[in-house]
Formats: sequence, C-alpha cells, structure tokens
Amino acid sequence: MKIRHRIVFNRKTISIEFVNFLEEKKAKFSNDDSDLIVAYLFEEENWKNDLYQFLQKEGITSIIECIYSKAEIEKATWFSIRSKFRWEYPQPKDYFSYRHITYDSTSYCDSCGYGLKQKEEFRINKSPKWGKRNFLMLNWVHDELFINNKVRSIMDKGDIKGYKLHSVLNVKTNKPIDDINQIYIEEVLQPGLINKEQSIKEVLTCRKCGTVKYIYTGRGFTYKKDVFEGLNTDIVKSAEMFGDGLMCSSIIFISRNLYNLLTSNSLDKDLVFEPITIV
Repeated sequence: MKIRHRIVFNRKTISIEFVNFLEEKKAKFSNDDSDLIVAYLFEEENWKNDLYQFLQKEGITSIIECIYSKAEIEKATWFSIRSKFRWEYPQPKDYFSYRHITYDSTSYCDSCGYGLKQKEEFRINKSPKWGKRNFLMLNWVHDELFINNKVRSIMDKGDIKGYKLHSVLNVKTNKPIDDINQIYIEEVLQPGLINKEQSIKEVLTCRKCGTVKYIYTGRGFTYKKDVFEGLNTDIVKSAEMFGDGLMCSSIIFISRNLYNLLTSNSLDKDLVFEPITIV
C-alpha cells in the first residue's frame, strides 16, 4: 500500500519553497493553465513530517488516498466501498426535511446527527443520468448505495446475500422512478476497528448524546477477524460512525464474492474499493 496525497493550491499564493519541495519529491502536477493547481504526491516515510510541516505552514490540507497493489487486492476478503458519482439531494431538502420523512427521527441527535433509522423510500427530483456508471450516492447521504437496473439484474442472479431493494420515489408524484434502486443493507457488523492510530485522525464525542464518531485518516482500516467470521452476508455496515458536524455515517463493507461479481461484469466505474486488513 502506498499513500498518495492530492494537494490543491493557488499558484499566486503558494511559496516557492513548497513548490520546490513538491518538485524535488517528484509530485505530478495538473496541466491546467489556471491559477488553481493540483499536485499528486506519493508519501515516503523519511520526509513525510516535512510534508506536513509545509502543509501546516501554507494553510493547506491534502486529501489522502491509499493505492493498493494487485497482490493486496487479490489477498483481501472484505472491502470498503463508496461511489464517486454523486447525484441529486434527498428530498425534500429544504430545512433538511427528508430527515424526518425518509427516517424515523425519534432518537435523532441535532448535535451530532446520530440516531436516524430509515422508515420510507428515498425521494429525489429526477432520474439519474447514468452514462457508463452503475452506482451512485446521494449528496448528504454517505452510507447508502443506489444502483441501476443492470446491476439489479446481475446481483439478483449472483446469489448475493444481505440486502433488499427499495424503490426511489419522485418527490412530486410519490411514484417510483425508473432505473434507480436503493441497496438497503440489512446487517450491521459488530464493533471491531483496531489500529486506530493508523485509521483515525480524530475522535469526537457528542456532548449531548455521548455518541462517538471518528474522522478517517484515509490510511486504511484494520478489523478484528472474529467480527467477520460466520457472516452470512455479502454487504454490511460498520457499527462505528464517521463524520464531522451533523455528518454521521457508517462504512459499507462488501465481500470478495460481491467484489468479484461487480468487477468481472465491469460494473465498477467510479467505485472506490479499499481492502480491509483483518487480523
């Protein structure tokens, strides 16, 4: 596994010392002619502290991404999954009313966002423009996956366990929208996150309800082996919650079985898979 930083900065305000540092460490720069520059840099242990000192001095944050080898991918039995394709917002979005319509908000904490339990179908304004993509996530909703009918058919035939399909409704007509389905995940994994110094940047404890949430470093997850043993499912959510402010989301995990089904059928465009280390 290698750690890659995505660093965005303005060429007019960045110091020449930092630019020289990035060039010395063989960063790859975007070819954009605008003032906004994107640099991709693979982290190395012997100078990573220098990088963080520069980022702090320049007032910049980097987005971290794990790049896994083919061997690491082939060895993994479970993966986290998310979609880079974001579509629409859950409706009605005014005053975040969807929280009280789509979800049972009886136990909702308005300080940290914990406690929502889905009770109805999601509602959106219009059908997705899928293009070559097959999965999406709604803005503001970070732990639900939505699929088109092509994926639905393949998953139905693939003997995938642990989910139900929910329709997605048009908010104006309250009728199902064609070619979009929610994968409703039925199970939650037992708590098992370890090596938190690797995975967790910050621990947040809600002063109002006591819920613990984590801020992810982007450096991979390690879980205890026994929480995955005996699972009769191919898709499951983490018990641990993640997010800042009112964002309060679990991580979605899929089995090797489901991973193979998606990749072998070329359904993985704009999906991000991350192998889970299990010990």
